[in-house]
Amino acid sequence: MKIIRPDDDDPAGSLFMIPLLVEWNVKRCNVQGCRAKPTTIVTRLTKDVPVCGLCEKHYQQANVPGGIEFTLEFDDYDAFREKRNVPD
Repeated sequence: MKIIRPDDDDPAGSLFMIPLLVEWNVKRCNVQGCRAKPTTIVTRLTKDVPVCGLCEKHYQQANVPGGIEFTLEFDDYDAFREKRNVPD
């Protein structure tokens, strides 16, 4: 497993993530029920899950000794294209 995320010390560090998110079709946090934008890419999680995305909240929950167990889901939801109904 490999974790790819921006360096906290580099404010422009998230720019390098954009091509990876696009190339690997990571459009959302893949934790079941979450629709947040991904800030972290996890590769080689399992043979059946070569890549998935995590939002900052779920990354922080998993980044502790012993980690946490998540149920992942994959669908066509795109957190980057989410449109909110905003009155004119």
